[in-house]
Amino acid sequence: MPRFEHRVSPEDDALHEVPEGHPIWSESVLITGHDPDTGISVYGHLVLLEAQVWEAIFSVYLPNGEILTDRSYSRHDPVNRRTGQMVVKPIEPLEKWQFGFDGMARRVLQSDLGRGPLTGGPVTRLQADLVCEGTSPTWGRGMKTDTTTMNADDQNPAVSGSGLHLEQSLRLTGTIRFDKHTIEYNAVGHRDHSCGPRARSNQWRVAWANGSFPSGRTFHGLNVYVVGRPTYARGYVWDGTTMENIRNFDGPALVGPVGEPRDFGARFEIAAGPQILTGELLGSMPTTGYMPQGATIGAEPTGHVAVDGPAKWIWDGEVGYGWAQRTWIRGGWDEVRESERPAIYVSRCP
Repeated sequence: MPRFEHRVSPEDDALHEVPEGHPIWSESVLITGHDPDTGISVYGHLVLLEAQVWEAIFSVYLPNGEILTDRSYSRHDPVNRRTGQMVVKPIEPLEKWQFGFDGMARRVLQSDLGRGPLTGGPVTRLQADLVCEGTSPTWGRGMKTDTTTMNADDQNPAVSGSGLHLEQSLRLTGTIRFDKHTIEYNAVGHRDHSCGPRARSNQWRVAWANGSFPSGRTFHGLNVYVVGRPTYARGYVWDGTTMENIRNFDGPALVGPVGEPRDFGARFEIAAGPQILTGELLGSMPTTGYMPQGATIGAEPTGHVAVDGPAKWIWDGEVGYGWAQRTWIRGGWDEVRESERPAIYVSRCP
């Protein structure tokens, strides 16, 4: 018996076959978590490249400013769902997942990745054996392939062009091992799953944020600003009993390759009125994205730099934890037409 009344089906949440005639088709799964007791965060991203090869990035953020990180590739194993050194595998569809890593990772300063791509060098044995359980229903919209039934968001390739976009709040538990350390891990987290034709050449700003609070409420919000295509501002609030769509989500901007500014805010509207949250970035991992999907660990000299990191949030005086992912076009501002770009520092809300 499912714990929640989900907005999508288990079939929506499965990995999908690549249809004919979609050269920019992609699929991605992202899981993040932060344990405030240990100060350790995890990040795992699985993405399909050129409709054939899976890329996996797995990272463990340490509270001393170091990060253990790895990027690997493989053809997909449909049974074990292990790609490279990382695994993301459903245990109970829409409810529970196996999430982990078993291999070697580079151990560097997070700030080093702001200076350039991850280089080769000594590696550290890293193992993570985690279980992710949903703490909210799965929010979003299911897979669509009939273009006559799609709305503007469904046909927006900057988000995911066949309409599949799922989000869910999580609890992550298990163990993380590196060097001679074994950490009992208990974290709040989030997952994202999207699929379809995707293009981000004209994305100039993205903010993806979430947080979980002791009262049981959680939030998720996503902004996508795209030159020449519709913008996207959606998300949800789950209060432990009911799920509500948010309106006019305005997430934090990024202005530098290591997460600047590290103090930021987010706002949105629900039935109770406007909501304003303050946030603090607790760690950072820059990556440089390329078309239509995939990423280099570290900030390249040009391109779409995304900074992922755990965040501390304060909402109506309540302290919670979650994640912030923001993008920044490094060296590319001149390519964005001024007439189609809203001011990055000005809120779209009154």
